[in-house]
Amino acid sequence: MKKIIISIVSIAIVGLIVFKLYANKQEMKENARLSEVTTDAIPVQVTQMELKELLSEVKADGIIQANSDLSILSETQGKVIKIYKEKGDKVVKGELLAKVESDLLEAQFEAVKANYEKFKADKNRFETLLKEEAVTVRQMEDIRIGLSNAEAQYKQVKKQLENTEIRATTSGTIHADYIQEGSFISGGMKLYDIVDVSVLYINVKLSDVEVLQVSVGDEISLYSNVYPDKTILGKVTAIDVKSDASLKYGVEIQFKNPSELPLKPGMYATAQFKFSAEGKQFLLDRTALIGSVQNPEVFIVKGDKAELKQIRVGKTYGNQIEVLNGLDAKDQVVYTGQINLRDGIKVNIVK
Repeated sequence: MKKIIISIVSIAIVGLIVFKLYANKQEMKENARLSEVTTDAIPVQVTQMELKELLSEVKADGIIQANSDLSILSETQGKVIKIYKEKGDKVVKGELLAKVESDLLEAQFEAVKANYEKFKADKNRFETLLKEEAVTVRQMEDIRIGLSNAEAQYKQVKKQLENTEIRATTSGTIHADYIQEGSFISGGMKLYDIVDVSVLYINVKLSDVEVLQVSVGDEISLYSNVYPDKTILGKVTAIDVKSDASLKYGVEIQFKNPSELPLKPGMYATAQFKFSAEGKQFLLDRTALIGSVQNPEVFIVKGDKAELKQIRVGKTYGNQIEVLNGLDAKDQVVYTGQINLRDGIKVNIVK
């Protein structure tokens, strides 16, 4: 009896195993069938070309320079007796910077001034006497020559005396000074360097095609590496009339040094030019391309099938590329799911 029970249990277990295997086989068949149904049409997303009026951006780097950077040279000689301004001081044009001894020149000036005044008085007196024929024409001419010489001496010594006062020839900040009290200076010696950083400029280079789209007075956006997130507005003040050895044209851009974003000569800045493109252009999402830019292809959806098309492309603008030909404006272009496509395969457009 015990053997009969064991046999029955064994038969039941075998039957259960066989049933389970059959059920699994049917489930696999059903999954395969569903898979075929699911993959019968490849899901894709599509896009279309956009017709846009574009601005072409060109960036050019330059070194910031001061609009005024002058050296003051000595026009006199002698001992420096007083220093009024030194390195780091701000000055205005005409302000007194230093004084050179002038005692001898002051005495000489008084003498030539007196002589000049005497000849002026003599001229007036001789003109009256000449009318009365009390003096000769020759005597009158001698007085005029004497007055001319006296005036020249007067102006010469006056200028020499003025040169003993060293004055700023421009407004700005003293970048360097080369004198001190008690030092002896001579003619032509460098005394001060004055830099005006209230107005700055950069020179950048553009190609022949680019420079033709720039005019004096154009407003240009500038960016500095020390303030990368800030925009400074400048204006084109000069454009080279001929190219350099590299066939580039210089463009000068001047701008006010912003007090809240102070810049210094020697820093780098980037000028951003925006040029209008000729007419409108068709642009396509770059992700729609398959293959390389040299041999570009895309899939479009015709009815419920994918069609492979060769196209010709132009410039790239960020994540979009210019399409020159090969597509119609209404073509539905696949931009996701291309990896599973081939020419003529069924597709299903999904949102």
